[in-house]
Amino acid sequence: MYEIDHIAAVVEDLDSAVEGFVGATGAEHVWTKTTEEWGYRTAYLLAGSDMFTLIEPISEESFIADYLEHRGPGFHHIGVNVKDLDATVEAMTAVGGEVIMEDTIPGVRDEATLHPKSWFGLQVQLIEWHDDVGPSARDHIEAIREQDAE
Repeated sequence: MYEIDHIAAVVEDLDSAVEGFVGATGAEHVWTKTTEEWGYRTAYLLAGSDMFTLIEPISEESFIADYLEHRGPGFHHIGVNVKDLDATVEAMTAVGGEVIMEDTIPGVRDEATLHPKSWFGLQVQLIEWHDDVGPSARDHIEAIREQDAE
């Protein structure tokens, strides 16, 4: 792991959360993405060079809806950039980390998420960005947006 990519929170009302976050902090709302497959919407915000994501369930079957029901709104996970996803996953699972989700955004990034019960109470999303994606949080958001538009 070499740097934090983003901090993610689950919210009950994404539009209100974005409005409050932007209004109170001056953060920039860059984009909102709907992910039908997983049943949630994500707002991507920048506070300076730092990325925050706010996530709202749009389906009762979504794991985000389940999370919200059992834990309420608030911190969900931390995204961490890694240089070699496979090696990082191997090292973290060797000491008890349990991968609960893997995903790929073709041409953009590969990721694996560790269960918080297996990793010191933190849900950690390990992210390996593809070489042609720029290094900044804005680059990361724009790469996801471009892939989503295809």
